[in-house]
Amino acid sequence: MKRFLRILLITFSCILSLGLLIMVQPVDPVQKDPGNQPFVYPDTLVLGSHSLDSLKTIVGTNKGLPEGFEEAALLAYAAYPELKDVQVDMILTQSGAPMESNFDLFTLLGPKSKRRYKVLLNNGTDTPFDEILLRNLPFNAQVGILAHELGHVAYYHKLSTLQIAKWGLKYVGDDDFRAKHEKSTDMMVVYHGLGSQIYQYAYYVRHDSCCKALYEKFGALFIDKFYLTDKNIKEAISTHPLYQTSKTDPTEEL
Repeated sequence: MKRFLRILLITFSCILSLGLLIMVQPVDPVQKDPGNQPFVYPDTLVLGSHSLDSLKTIVGTNKGLPEGFEEAALLAYAAYPELKDVQVDMILTQSGAPMESNFDLFTLLGPKSKRRYKVLLNNGTDTPFDEILLRNLPFNAQVGILAHELGHVAYYHKLSTLQIAKWGLKYVGDDDFRAKHEKSTDMMVVYHGLGSQIYQYAYYVRHDSCCKALYEKFGALFIDKFYLTDKNIKEAISTHPLYQTSKTDPTEEL
């Protein structure tokens, strides 16, 4: 019995120590402008007009592509040169949120260079948010929302494992923290040259007729609460210096 109590006490002490260590980690929910984006994408991207081989050269060989959405995924990947050496997979699922970024938990126990991240894309049927699943979005909106998810990956990759644990607890338990993080992740898309595409996504989910019922149900309580509106994004684009320069397709230099 004494041995059991000793083991129980040691286990409790370890859990408590780990919890305290996690809670003292500094974690800022707001993402900052990296300030190193070399180009801005055209306002309108046309499906089938880009060289997939050129885009694959830009993004590297360690990126998974969702079947049927390869071009949109490659364009989003190409906007994040800082992720070229990071392993990321985009996976079609049959359940879950419309889109979410995650990580292979076991790889968080090793060095950052070995981490693997996942962008999960719900492609199921009979969901309550079918209108905003990737397959039902316009092409430019697809690129924009995939770039938003990659903004999360870029954020995760800057954090230590303990900081990721702290981030997860705050994200789930603090709506203000979550809103700051998600809205700044929308801004990451602007910072990375796809401002028009994230604007088109934000406009589509709020104003397209097919999304009317969904927006009436979730708009005030979720969409507008946690994400930038199309008006917010339009204003950000109009004032960001990146969009005052000439626009260049990233594949033109190859």
